[in-house]
Amino acid sequence: MTGLSIGLFVVMVAVTGAGMLFRAPLEPVIYHDLLKVASCKQRLPLDTLIANASASNPVAGRPKQLRIYDDADSSTRVLLSDNRWYYVNPCTGEVRGSEDRYGGLFGTMASLHSFQFLENGSVVAGTLALTFAIVLVGGGLAVWIPEALRKRRRAVRIKSNLTGRARWLNLHKTLGVYVSLIVLASALTGALQSFQFVRDALYTLTASKPPAPSPGSVVQAHTQSLPVEALWQRAQALVPQPKYARIRYPGKAGDAFNIDLVARDAPHVNAFSYVSLDPRTGKVLRFTSYAENSLGHRIYLTALALHYGWLSGGFIQVLQLIGMLSVPVLAYAGIGSYLRRKRPPRAPVSPRTTLTLKVARKKAEAENIQSFELVDPAGKALPPFTAGSHIDVHVAGGKVRQYSLCNPPGERHRYLIAVMRAEPTRGGSRAMHEHVKEGDLIDVSAPKNHFPLVESARHSLLIAGGIGITPILCMAEHLAGLRADFKMHYFARSPARAAFVDRIKRSKFADHVFFHFTEDQKQQRLDLAALLETHDAEMHLYVCGGEAFMNAVIDTALEKGWHKTRMHREYFSVERRESDSNVEFDVTIASTGKTIRIPTDKTVMAALADCGIHIAASCEQGVCGTCVTRVLEGEPQHRDVFLSDDEKNRNDRFAPCCSRANSRTLVLDL
Repeated sequence: MTGLSIGLFVVMVAVTGAGMLFRAPLEPVIYHDLLKVASCKQRLPLDTLIANASASNPVAGRPKQLRIYDDADSSTRVLLSDNRWYYVNPCTGEVRGSEDRYGGLFGTMASLHSFQFLENGSVVAGTLALTFAIVLVGGGLAVWIPEALRKRRRAVRIKSNLTGRARWLNLHKTLGVYVSLIVLASALTGALQSFQFVRDALYTLTASKPPAPSPGSVVQAHTQSLPVEALWQRAQALVPQPKYARIRYPGKAGDAFNIDLVARDAPHVNAFSYVSLDPRTGKVLRFTSYAENSLGHRIYLTALALHYGWLSGGFIQVLQLIGMLSVPVLAYAGIGSYLRRKRPPRAPVSPRTTLTLKVARKKAEAENIQSFELVDPAGKALPPFTAGSHIDVHVAGGKVRQYSLCNPPGERHRYLIAVMRAEPTRGGSRAMHEHVKEGDLIDVSAPKNHFPLVESARHSLLIAGGIGITPILCMAEHLAGLRADFKMHYFARSPARAAFVDRIKRSKFADHVFFHFTEDQKQQRLDLAALLETHDAEMHLYVCGGEAFMNAVIDTALEKGWHKTRMHREYFSVERRESDSNVEFDVTIASTGKTIRIPTDKTVMAALADCGIHIAASCEQGVCGTCVTRVLEGEPQHRDVFLSDDEKNRNDRFAPCCSRANSRTLVLDL
């Protein structure tokens, strides 16, 4: 809780600091009526301006400080004992208004930034700044740099492929590395203002303290003081035409009259020269030009200028702004990541993506192939989809099957699917053929796409085998609409067993399509070798169909030099392995430690279901990826076609609906 509180305070300091960076240019715009006046050549004496400020509020008390700017159109500011600034026109003496020292937008930010609302707030702010600088930034770099050197990391960067807690950790580390030096510099330079002992130490660095006034020059108390204008003129004789000056009244009788000035040739706006005057005689008790300040004090003044972004024009201000605004992002990423790690995992909640659609039309497209046109019962537009998408269809008996959409993606009034009756069947295709009728209502999912089209490819080669025409046809429709360069090859045993032949022949892309009707496997292999022979580095291959057909296409493409990254596939089904090739193994549930024996004649998913552990599934063939589960220990025997080769080689996930184990035990993240 303490760390969280400190973190929130640091965020407040950072955000208010970001606002304070541009106070100087923004204040005259926001408070134009107070700060800006009509310019004049001759200014009134300072005593007149002070008297007018005091007269505007008789109970405000004595003057404490004046701020004078060399701009001809700037107000003179008078701070009275009521701790309010009075803005006076130096040409006319008009008091334009007043404001609390820590009032208004920027005054409030200054109060929050330096903790003026607390007793000894500046010390608290400085302590937090040092804590942040040393513990958080310094400690973080001390931990990260050795690890980076040990692992010889490349440039730290934000990784777009991460999700969840990993994404926030990556953002936290990356942002922290790049802004740490900016934040560290701002925190250290800010802390210098908070501790008097630090200022004293810097003041005396490499130089002795300035000489004390001689006894004869000590201010005499209870004597008439000279006009402030006379003292101001005496100071200007030492520093002619200063860019900025602050006049600090004596705290008590007998104290010197102090004027801090920034010379016209000063290296920055915080490079002060100091004048102490006897208010009775005007005698110079001390004069220290900026160049005569000790090295430590000049470092202190420069550090403050750096802290406020007054060096190098706006460049440092922009860097500091980035650093300050990064602090709340770092805090959110770090705290959020910590809380996500501590928070117990929530039970998965499935979003409601089920749609109830009406079968508007059922049509025989080929031998053993029926198409189903699905529409919203109320005639509403359906969720959009992209070429290669599929939907999950809930069929009789609680089964869920995936069917590709084979109408153009621009159509929002319907989903068109085609279902081939499989032999032997697992029940899904038979239910669709025998039990689903026109007018029936069926539940489907919103469209998903595991087979996306690379629209930017200069050339596309589409190959369909049998019922694999469904996503390929959708791709052809979309590419034709884009006027893209593509060719489509449709393999089937005969025209009678090929769906959508008439539709394809009547389409505007008919001249891009080539039909291959043969039951001769040797002829098919020759056709594949010929059409995959010619290709270039910018051509992408898409293939869909039965497992044997797709394997033949992919193997031939690899033989012809196609790169894996340019080959895209989607399986409709896979060959089942005989149970006599299976061996028993154990599955341990990580959350409970329970171990379950998986027999040779049951899948992992089925064996777990017998023990009351249910995993969401759909295709039950390793095609859709619905059931993919994280593996914590052990080596899976991958039998799915959903995971890529790289994903399988990592052995950190597997499909329990079909895959098994090469190791004696698998530990699953369930």
